[in-house]
Amino acid sequence: MANFQDSWGNETTAATSQAVQRLDGAILAYCGMRLDIGDRMKTVFEIDADMPMALAAKAAFLKMFATAKMDAAAAKTVDHLRTVIDQGEATGRERLHLDALTHWVAGDMSAACAVWDKLTVQFPRDLLALKLAQLNRFYLGEPQAMRGSIARALYAWDECVPGYGYLLGSYAFALEEAGAYREAELAGRQAIEHEAADVWAAHAVAHVMEMQGRSEQGLGWLNHLKGNWDGVHNFKHHAHWHRALFALDLSQPDDVLAIYDADIWTEEAGDYLDISNAASLLWRCEEEGIDVGARWHPIADLSAERLGEHSLVFPICHFAMALAADGRGRDVEALIRAQDDHAEDHDDTFARVWAAAGRNIALGVEAIRADRPGQAVDYLLPVRDHIIQLGGSHAQRDLFARMLLMAALADGRVDLARALVSERRARRPDERFAQECLTKLDA
Repeated sequence: MANFQDSWGNETTAATSQAVQRLDGAILAYCGMRLDIGDRMKTVFEIDADMPMALAAKAAFLKMFATAKMDAAAAKTVDHLRTVIDQGEATGRERLHLDALTHWVAGDMSAACAVWDKLTVQFPRDLLALKLAQLNRFYLGEPQAMRGSIARALYAWDECVPGYGYLLGSYAFALEEAGAYREAELAGRQAIEHEAADVWAAHAVAHVMEMQGRSEQGLGWLNHLKGNWDGVHNFKHHAHWHRALFALDLSQPDDVLAIYDADIWTEEAGDYLDISNAASLLWRCEEEGIDVGARWHPIADLSAERLGEHSLVFPICHFAMALAADGRGRDVEALIRAQDDHAEDHDDTFARVWAAAGRNIALGVEAIRADRPGQAVDYLLPVRDHIIQLGGSHAQRDLFARMLLMAALADGRVDLARALVSERRARRPDERFAQECLTKLDA
């Protein structure tokens, strides 16, 4: 083992410089959400099975699947990394990656982020650490921290640094979630100028347009860029989800379902984000009177296979939606019991978020589909200020705000419904959904 500089000037322990170069390519592929991330990682391990940063990247990539099987594989990889570091030389940066990953695989996302923040202050060009901090802050519901962690590193970057466009795309999304819409759109468009296929940057700008009610522009923006996504992994389904949301807001139900069938629920769909995309879109469609036919069945089938997952509360709530919408009340109850059992036995991020908001959302979803809107309001209203802890974006979490409003309308809680509509219209005065709810109230 020796030390080599990676593409960002960071000292990296490896058997050969070629291993470092291959890992750099895999990290850039990850930033671009490319299909060949796994293939690129295999080529690294072919020439260096014990490279610390490669093991760190592998553990992180496994954790991102958010399944029990992959979580176990990630923990095993972290153990391998620890053994390598304990038995040989390693840089301080590599040891910090080990510390962060140890917290992550143990279920403490906040502690992991604290280490990545410490790491990126010392090594502001560690692109992997910057991205991992963003991902975990995203699922902690901490947009200001997302913004700050990249802003603190910007001084060390310019357009000559590999991956600069990807950093701008990540910063754009963090700015949008933090409410800095003008700056977010500027950064996102700059990122696309660097890399037209950067689907994360494309979706960051789409988020700005979603929050500002610019649905026609948003649909045009994504339609213009979608031809660049052939080499992108399943995250492109989420970008198409945004296309469908814009079409829904523009009262184009046929287009919504066409996008769903062609680009959201495809043969490749199946991970937790795919399920979340599908469930949240179909739920919105049914709220607006669109017949979705039998589209709930395959989503519910996959959700039923994941009742015992405990990685992220955000997808668990969407599993509950799919199961409830497909009439599988017993599976919803089993899912809730499984999460309760985990929360009782663990003091981790998942358990805390489940108690703060997740459990009530799952119960509220079940109540809505069982035609008990009053009970749904009683579950959802007390946790509405805690739903941000689930993570996800403002656009994704808006589903739960819509649920509460629709349940209040269905239960005849006119004062509450009117207050919720007023709140929505204060943020987005021209929103069609809020206006239609107001029309129902005034009828």
